[in-house]
Formats: sequence, C-alpha cells, structure tokens
Amino acid sequence: MSNNGQQNGTTHALAWPRRVLSASDLQKNLNGHREVVLPPEAVITPLASEELRTRGIAVRRQPITLPASAGRDPTPGPIWGYGQDRSHPMVQAAIQTLRREGLSLREMPTLHDLPCRWARAVAECLARGECAGSVLFCEDPGLVACVANKVPGLRAVSVCTVGQAARATLALAANLLVVEMPGRTFFEIRQILRTLCSSKLPCPEGVACTLQELDGHAHR
Repeated sequence: MSNNGQQNGTTHALAWPRRVLSASDLQKNLNGHREVVLPPEAVITPLASEELRTRGIAVRRQPITLPASAGRDPTPGPIWGYGQDRSHPMVQAAIQTLRREGLSLREMPTLHDLPCRWARAVAECLARGECAGSVLFCEDPGLVACVANKVPGLRAVSVCTVGQAARATLALAANLLVVEMPGRTFFEIRQILRTLCSSKLPCPEGVACTLQELDGHAHR
C-alpha cells in the first residue's frame, strides 16, 4: 500500500493531500485502492478523472471545516462571484454542486447591455471588495478580460481549460477568470470554479511590482 493509503473498513482508500491530482499521480500511487479521498479544494485533471472512471475507483472529498470561536458561529469563508452572459444550464448545475459543498457563491451583475459595460460593472464590484474573486462565462472572453483589466486591482485572464485556470491563479493570482461558452463540460466548469475558490489571491511580488510600474496601481 502507498504511504498515503489508509484502510477504511474493508475498502482501501488513497488519501491524497495535494491540491492537484493528475493521471501520473494515480499511476505512481494507486496500489489496489478502491477509493481516493481528496481535500475539499483539490482539482482532478481530466486525464485523472478518466483514469478513475476506467478503473472504477470512487472519489470522496473531505468535508469543508470552518474555524469557530467558543460561543460564536463559525467564521464565514470568503464570498466568490460568478456571472453569465446568458443562462447556461451546466453552469447552474455546477454552482448548485459547489454550494452543497459549502462554498459561498453569489451572482454578479447580469448582462443587460453591451458586453464591455457588463465587464466593467463586474470588475468594479470586485474592486469594491464585494467578492474575493469571480468567474464569468460568456461568448467573448477576450473582450471581457481586456475591459476588466482596465479597472485598478483587476487581474482578469481568459481561460478555456482547468489547467489554464490553475496556471492563472498560481502565476498571476488572477481574481477574475473569464471562460468561453458554450463548449465547456460540466466537469470543466465545476473544476474552474473550484480552482479560483481554492486559490491564494495575493499577487506575486514581482508581478505586482511590474503592474504597479505600468499603471501606478498596486494590483494587490
């Protein structure tokens, strides 16, 4: 059994401690396990997901726990935003799934006018601190990201895959991911949302300094 394995009754489970689970991780660590236990914020790559399905291995996520002080309610986590240029059923399904997992998700301003004005309205909400970050689903992600980045403090990135979302949050600490729709699967939508909601948002020092030099804003 792998060092990460643990026995749960008669079922051997692989307890995975890292933020990302890839197909190569499964190939190296699976040793007769019939279940994989993941942290609540962990991201499963598409190849790993296919590997799990092929092998018939169950996936279970650890429950989200929030710190609590004696005599007080648990400390609430950050609020994350999402928005759509029109209703996408798979986005709504993913939102419902993540809310059941305990994530606080609120809908951002909706598109009633030009996409550029929508992008500005969402970016200004984020700049005011109404949400820790947001994901937008739309037909023209390049335009929306470009306009949003004109608002001080915004780090918007257009993404299509879970891998691109992960890189954007790790390398740039993106606080706005703009996803091209339609064309994304339920799995991709859920994982992109989960990737942003599990990210650490402070911008890397070198990137922050460069952005500040370019336009005079801190971008932190």
